Amino acid sequence: MNWIENLPENCPPENSFIPDEFKVFRLAVNETYNKNDFQSQRLQKPTSKFKGISECIARSLSVFNNIDKCKNMSKLPIYKGRWKSIIEIDLVKEDGLVLKTFKANHYSWWISTTFDNSKIKVINIE
Repeated sequence: MNWIENLPENCPPENSFIPDEFKVFRLAVNETYNKNDFQSQRLQKPTSKFKGISECIARSLSVFNNIDKCKNMSKLPIYKGRWKSIIEIDLVKEDGLVLKTFKANHYSWWISTTFDNSKIKVINIE
């Protein structure tokens, strides 16, 4: 599989899985999505050091398997006004690999070059 960005050796991890009709959600800063919504932390902050996070995880995209998790996060005072919408995607095997990471409902997604963004659904946050 080919990836949208260069990944370190042994990345994605061996225990990651192939998504097969796996619905995920991601917070977005605009009312429509753009390519920046699909950039890893490493691409957004190329010189940053992420404490306690491997380079492999830094090059993945954070997604959730529960829309309520995104809605609740968007209401936190620290994020007030930052998030305008939620991106919903039904991942399939051609879209990359996924691994459950961090807290409940959080996954890291390594995006393949064959990911088809035409199936993205945008849900406005009220």
